[in-house]
Amino acid sequence: MSDILHKVQNYLDKANKDPVEVSDELLEEFGEACKSALRKQFSEKRRGTFRPRMSSIGKPLCQLQMEAKNVKGEGQPYNVKMRNTFGDLIEALAIFVMKSAGVEVKDEQKKVKLKFTDSEIEGRLDVKINEKVWDIKSASPYSFTKKFEGGFEEVAKDDAFGYVPQGYLYSESEKMPFGGWIVINKSTGEWTVCETPIDDDSYRVKALASAEANIAAIKNNVPFKRCFDDIEETFRTKKTGNKILGIACTFCSYKLPCWGSQLKLLPQQQSQGKNPKWVWYTEVTNPRKEETFA
Repeated sequence: MSDILHKVQNYLDKANKDPVEVSDELLEEFGEACKSALRKQFSEKRRGTFRPRMSSIGKPLCQLQMEAKNVKGEGQPYNVKMRNTFGDLIEALAIFVMKSAGVEVKDEQKKVKLKFTDSEIEGRLDVKINEKVWDIKSASPYSFTKKFEGGFEEVAKDDAFGYVPQGYLYSESEKMPFGGWIVINKSTGEWTVCETPIDDDSYRVKALASAEANIAAIKNNVPFKRCFDDIEETFRTKKTGNKILGIACTFCSYKLPCWGSQLKLLPQQQSQGKNPKWVWYTEVTNPRKEETFA
């Protein structure tokens, strides 16, 4: 078990059983962090001109190109603002708990820069612990279990949000190792620590090369090319003959301008349930058989 996780769990176990002493200084820090999170989410003006940042440059290039050209994507439903705010507040709470548990946390939300050959990129790292840079994430129960508890390779395998490049860019800017992610399950309050491979430098090298290539592509206005193909749909482990968007495209705000009229949001075509999940289809050759329910 990670030393970070061990200390946090012990502290929370003690707090469950009996009152624990809480530092006034840490309470003040936590309060200020919450204020900053709320200002960021509700009061700060959005940046007018697109500028690559460490938190976003690891996204697929086609998505970055859409953002850079100010293409109008999907409007975000109101709950997204709440979800983003939860993430910032959970991060503040995580830092408060770790410090209270005796974890030596440094340089939280430090502004950093990283220079490439012909460009520079900025960001804000989350924390440093034990001479490593760590990123704090709040996760849905699915992501918590399937991705972060599954280990580093699971996160890297389907990294639609660019978490891996983000972490390595932060760490490279400080010339320190990237420790990985400290993750809190938004639903249950559970914690896990997902650590990077100790003896494998290939992810760091790939992350830096990918970030530099994306920055250069945007700067040089490289022609747009969709990064992903649609995939074959499966239902109960069997192929249906239909085609759908993969995970990266499903969560992209620019899927409609990218795929155009080919894309349709439909009930899952093989499900005969009353409330089937909705799926983004690019091709339907095996349509849903409608049934009348009493």
